[in-house]
Amino acid sequence: MRATAEPCAPWPEPIPRIVAEALVPVLEPLTTALAWPPPGALSAVAAALAQAAPPAPDDDGDAPWLRGEQRLTARRLVGTIKRHGGALLADPVGSGKTYVALAVARAMRNESPAAVIVPAPLVPQWRRRAEECGVPVEVISHTAVSRGRIPAPATCLVIIDESHHFRHPGTRRYAHLSRFLVGRKVLCVTATPVVNRLEDLADQLLLGVRDDALRGGGTISLRRALRNGESLPALGELVIATPMPAAMPLRNERETRWDGAVDPDAPSWAPSLDRLMLSPRGEIAALVRCVLLTAAASSPAALRASLGRYALLLRHAAEAQRAGIPIDRRMIRQFTAEAPEQLLLWELMPG
Repeated sequence: MRATAEPCAPWPEPIPRIVAEALVPVLEPLTTALAWPPPGALSAVAAALAQAAPPAPDDDGDAPWLRGEQRLTARRLVGTIKRHGGALLADPVGSGKTYVALAVARAMRNESPAAVIVPAPLVPQWRRRAEECGVPVEVISHTAVSRGRIPAPATCLVIIDESHHFRHPGTRRYAHLSRFLVGRKVLCVTATPVVNRLEDLADQLLLGVRDDALRGGGTISLRRALRNGESLPALGELVIATPMPAAMPLRNERETRWDGAVDPDAPSWAPSLDRLMLSPRGEIAALVRCVLLTAAASSPAALRASLGRYALLLRHAAEAQRAGIPIDRRMIRQFTAEAPEQLLLWELMPG
């Protein structure tokens, strides 16, 4: 009988150890965290690199009426709109955003003129500026859009001035315009892209760009990222904001000043804003006064519009009080869909 030997138990695997002498510098640290895809065709790799790169300034964005710092802004906006379908210009109040937007309209002109959606008090100003620059545009007020009027069907580019008024998808103006904007280029213009929440910015951008427009920078959903307050380094691809130069020229109807001095022809009503009570609460009064001064820095028409909206809010509050209904600004905006000129019979409202 032949004996069969029992198999020997395997030796335990040695525990891996890393000693200091084994450490070497990594020439490309990023390669330790990336899972590289399989090799691809040269054309596919070049397309992916081009998609990940920020939009280059477009030479077509130049216009003879632009100042030096505005030329690059306009060229960047044209490049971004051609690539992503939309962009937002967030330069400060009084920096000449109207002229930059008209340069973009001139660069992207097609067989049909661009359409400009503006607050009602600014309609004459926009028409006058467009005529001065020789750029044909169709000017429509925010109020008209709320009532269902939309630009001509052949319109390829839509400019939305004071676009922060289109930050609520639940409003009529947003619903009417967003359906029309499908497949069209969009330029939003506002000095206050964020009013109450970061998602305000997303709602404006999504009028013209895809929710995954920044996927090349690692952002899958623009709306979700801004809603969660995430840092978006690539947001500068879509939002163009140029700091106010130290010696910004002051524009008025008669001339252009290139120094930063106080205008000796400042209107006599300017100091009277400080005498308005505006609110019994000091912090609220300061906020409203800041809004009015910001509008005054933009244009007389913008100030008139702001004062008109504030007067209408006060009128609604007074009428609601006479009807025995306690009301606040938030409820007024809710009932009027942020169009305070809307006529309401407060006596018929529930308490």
